[in-house]
Amino acid sequence: MFRFVSLTTLLHLSTLFATVASFAPAIIPSTQRAQLTPLKSAKSNDHDIHIANNNQSNRREILQKGITFASLLTAPLPACAKNAKSRTTGYAIQHTESEWSDLLTPTQYFILRNGGTESPYSSILEGEERSGTYLCAGCGTPLFDAKEKFHSGTGWPSYAKPVVNKEGVSNVEMEDVSQIQYQLAGAEVRCQTCGGHLGDVFADGFLFPGTPAFVTGKRYCIDGAALLFVPQDQKGGGDGELEMMRGDLPPKNGGRGPVFPG
Repeated sequence: MFRFVSLTTLLHLSTLFATVASFAPAIIPSTQRAQLTPLKSAKSNDHDIHIANNNQSNRREILQKGITFASLLTAPLPACAKNAKSRTTGYAIQHTESEWSDLLTPTQYFILRNGGTESPYSSILEGEERSGTYLCAGCGTPLFDAKEKFHSGTGWPSYAKPVVNKEGVSNVEMEDVSQIQYQLAGAEVRCQTCGGHLGDVFADGFLFPGTPAFVTGKRYCIDGAALLFVPQDQKGGGDGELEMMRGDLPPKNGGRGPVFPG
């Protein structure tokens, strides 16, 4: 599972070639990534999503040995959630891991609380095009407006920018990384309210002309299982409950999208 490298920034950093080359690693083909069964500690009566092996499923692992600077300019990078910051301390909504496992489905728990990664095109929300709002599946915080969603071709729901609260603060927290790391490999993003892992943000919006990302310069690459979708046009059943769609459900056609070469 890969994301695109920011070519503009790499060109600007070409003078750092010697440094980059000293630690540059070869990319792990996506075909070598195994599948992991959702955690046994969480509820098991839901639809499973193909989940990448936790040992090397992380989408932002810095380049592995043997890549050249020329290939670095064009190659996609895997990514991961190796942020050492606690997913509990300092967040407004907190639960014990046992409580989280009861509140979430196995796939939601793996993504939100373990920082896991779903396989591309495995979430029903990747193809969702209706107007509405995308919420955190862990706490219900509004995270993305559907008008900021676009099809990036990566297989994960993608957004140009997150929702901002009344105080002008983003509801999506971005990992505190250096500008070089952000430009080269992106940064983890979490729910500002509960600390749940959502995915990664990349500075490659310029690669998607005609989309909202081209305007913001950013691509929020989000695991669908971390989200709930609330359509703007509610059917209204009279019971006062909102229609919601869980992102850990598979696409209706049961199929997968394009397969990118590893």
